[in-house]
Order: sequence, then structure tokens, then C-alpha cells
Amino acid sequence: NTSAFDEVIKAMWEAKVYRPDGIVEGNETWELVIEKDAETQVDYPFVGLNDKLKGIRQGEIVTITAGSGIGKSQVCREIAHHLILRDENVAYIALEESVQRSMRGLLSISLNKPIHLQEVRDEIPLKQLRDAYETLHKKVFFYDHWGSSDSDNLINKIKYLVRSCGCKWVVLDHISIVVSGMQDGDERRLIDNTMTKLRNVVEELKFGLILVSHLRRPVNSNRGHEEGLTTSMSQLRGSAGIGQLSDIVIGCERNQQSSDHPNLMTLRVLKNRYTGETGVSTYLNFNTDTFRLSETDFNFDETTRNTETRRQTDF
Repeated sequence: NTSAFDEVIKAMWEAKVYRPDGIVEGNETWELVIEKDAETQVDYPFVGLNDKLKGIRQGEIVTITAGSGIGKSQVCREIAHHLILRDENVAYIALEESVQRSMRGLLSISLNKPIHLQEVRDEIPLKQLRDAYETLHKKVFFYDHWGSSDSDNLINKIKYLVRSCGCKWVVLDHISIVVSGMQDGDERRLIDNTMTKLRNVVEELKFGLILVSHLRRPVNSNRGHEEGLTTSMSQLRGSAGIGQLSDIVIGCERNQQSSDHPNLMTLRVLKNRYTGETGVSTYLNFNTDTFRLSETDFNFDETTRNTETRRQTDF
């Protein structure tokens, strides 16, 4: 069969060099170099963070870490509320609180009043509460699940929130509770696996993930982060994979027992893959009347921090 023979010869001469999927030659990347980046950047609600991080971007994992009760969840609420007011869809997944508490937390920021407290909520006119609700409820989505969740199930929920609900930003508070109910007791391995899945889905769908992680107590120290101890990457609880797979890591520091500044929080950039700038970015003051965090120019240097910490703990 001459035609079949000709086809074989043609196939041999026109055969392309085999290349596995995903391999790209350098001479094919010029368009990638010169094309403009997608408009995926939104500013943080805090000037100091913007100075160091140049905004928050889709396709990145931003990990916020602190000791227990320092206020990392409140930082997440402030960021989420800020994004919503900029017409961004936000998925707010807080696994240690109910959907009711999450929504009330966001509305508290709108109203500058802690409406999760019954006595405060009773004082607010219903119309004022409803007006605040109307500005938020179409742009925020929640996952109604208390406590631990299988990581695969959680990833599927996140995919739905991003693809079907149009969420460009996902807040996940926090990663340890995701793995706490799993049968395998190796927390480090479970967190490693979960972080890898989260990294993959962020790369695939190009949304911004704001992740909360706890810190473990430092070895050879009689002080904890609750007394204002400086945060570091090495103290991320459970797995080094959290730091390795995050693009940005922000440590929140506050001395809860301070006699002078118990409501003053330091935000320290521990990792910055975007610009490389790290260190203290800004100071936030927590207003106990409004339950809001606001930026302050208070100069809380390391000497002051260490002196005050010793005064509170060495007795």
C-alpha cells in the first residue's frame, strides 16, 4: 500500500522531538518576561505592612502566626473586612468559631462596636445593624463546620468557594485544627500534607490564602509568646512546611501581662518572598471599647520589650 508507506515516511520526517509535559525552553519565555502582571494586588489595611509587602496578592499564601490570645484572628478580621469593602469576595473559614460569631466579628468592625456582646448589640438600632449587614453579606462566604475537618474535604470546599462563589481571597483560621481530628497522630506529617495540598490549590486557582498558624513554646525559655516574646519562623507549630510553603509569614507579638501597654501589638514580617524585606513593619493598638485594631507610631523598641517582659515574668 503506497499511500500507507508514504504516510509512514512523512511521519518519520516530520516527527517532533519528544518533550515531557511541563518542560519549557528558555527561548520560549520572552512573552512571559514582558507581559504585564495581572491586577491581583490589594493593599493591606495597615500602612506599615504595605511598605514592606507591597500589598497582598492572589496566588500567594500569607501566614499569620502568634501565641494564644494575642489577636491574630482579629488581624484576619480586619484584613477580610478591608477586602470586602474593596468589592472583593472573601471566603472566611474560622474553624474555632461559629458562622454567627464570624459574621458578628466582621459587623463589629463596620460598626466600631463589639456586637458579639449581647449588651452592646441591644443598644444598636436594628436599622443601623441591618445597614451594616447589607454592606457585607453579599461579598462574604462561610463554611459551617465546627472543629476539625478532613483536609481533602476542606480543599474541595475551598475549590467550590473559589470557582463557584468567585472568592478571590480565602481566610483559613487555623491549620492545626484541620488535622486535629484525623486518625493518624503524626501532626507534623499531616500538616506537611495539608500545606502541600493548599499550596497546589492556590497555584491552580490563583486565589490569595490568608492562613493562621499557632506557635510552639520556645525551648529553654521561661517566657511564652503571651508575655511578648519575639516570634520567629523556627517556632511555627507542627511543621517546617508551613514556613517553607508560605510566601509571606507575619508574626503578631503582644505582652498580655504588661502593666503599661497590654493592648499594643507588634507586626513582624518573618518571611517575605516578594521583596525580601523583613523585620518589624508596624504597631497596632487594640481599642477595648470598639474592639478595633488601629495603626500607631508608638516606638516599642526591643530594649523596652525585653525590660517589660522581665518585669512581668521574673518574680
